[in-house]
Amino acid sequence: MLETTNRDGNRDRLLFVDDDKYIRRAFERDVVRNMGCDAVLAGSGEEGLELLRDGDFGVVLTDFEMPGMSGLDFLDEVRGHSPDSARILVTGIADLPTTVQVINGVGLFSMVLKPWDPQDLRGVVSRAFEHHRLLVENQILTAKLAEKVSELGTLNAGLEMEVTRRTKSLLLGLTTALDLRDTETQCHSRRVALYAERLARQLGLALTAVRDIEHGALLHDIGKIGVSDTILLKPGKLTEDEWAEMRKHAEYGYRIIEDIPFLGDARRIVLEHHERWDGMGYPRGLEGEEIHIGARIFAVIDTYDAMTSDRPYRKALSHEVAVEELIRMRGSQFDPCVVDAWLDIPREEIGELRRRVALKLDSLS
Repeated sequence: MLETTNRDGNRDRLLFVDDDKYIRRAFERDVVRNMGCDAVLAGSGEEGLELLRDGDFGVVLTDFEMPGMSGLDFLDEVRGHSPDSARILVTGIADLPTTVQVINGVGLFSMVLKPWDPQDLRGVVSRAFEHHRLLVENQILTAKLAEKVSELGTLNAGLEMEVTRRTKSLLLGLTTALDLRDTETQCHSRRVALYAERLARQLGLALTAVRDIEHGALLHDIGKIGVSDTILLKPGKLTEDEWAEMRKHAEYGYRIIEDIPFLGDARRIVLEHHERWDGMGYPRGLEGEEIHIGARIFAVIDTYDAMTSDRPYRKALSHEVAVEELIRMRGSQFDPCVVDAWLDIPREEIGELRRRVALKLDSLS
């Protein structure tokens, strides 16, 4: 005798419904006694449904024509109560329309014609149990996979936070190296990074773009590391040749970071941060939307921060004066849409960003 068991080691359970008691006896003789499964036999669809509500069955077989609830109606109910059960119709009607109706209507695992061949019927039932086991195991594996994916997502989120933290530490280290040489603009890089991040969000840019713009603003002057101290630290005005050398810092900066993959479009911001909306900037004379959006954002907040910060040759200008200058240069030096977005940010919020940088640096000193 072939005994069928499920994944828990328990015997498989089967429900057979037929209104003819002799057919039920034949099924018990031909299938149940030879397969060793746990079988429950019912004389009507209504009785079968009551049994179905009290327990799970891997395989459900039913006669087609029965008084009261038909076999098709019963199987349709089975699909709602126990969708994982393999459903088999046993019938003496073998015409094509009936077959099509059954397959399209209730989603059968198989059909068996009466009178059945005992060996063939046992084969169908055995395959139905295997189908049910595979379906249940697939659901269990899918649930476990979903759980592992969730755990992996949590782990990845933690790793991403750590990578972000270390990335910012690295970038701040690079800007600190520059600050040691160019003390006149100390804190400037950190302020414009915060300003640029806020303005990028104001413009509704994607999170990856916002991150790249923040990084690009932080590193915008990193190329000054390649400029001679005699030029970078010169107290007086620069000559034309010295200005030509100073303007190379954008290209120097790009070369320094061009092979760092995680910086993404931050590299373009470093290269293009002195380009102008009207095409009169450097190093490539780009115009309008040829300039990366991050560089267009940077141009606005860089000018704002320069005007509202103390310089050796003048005191900081007021917010109102800086705004007037941005409006005056709107459409020539600056992208008009970017200027408008910056002016939409409350003055108090901009002031708070500035205070955040000052407080952080005070805590490090």
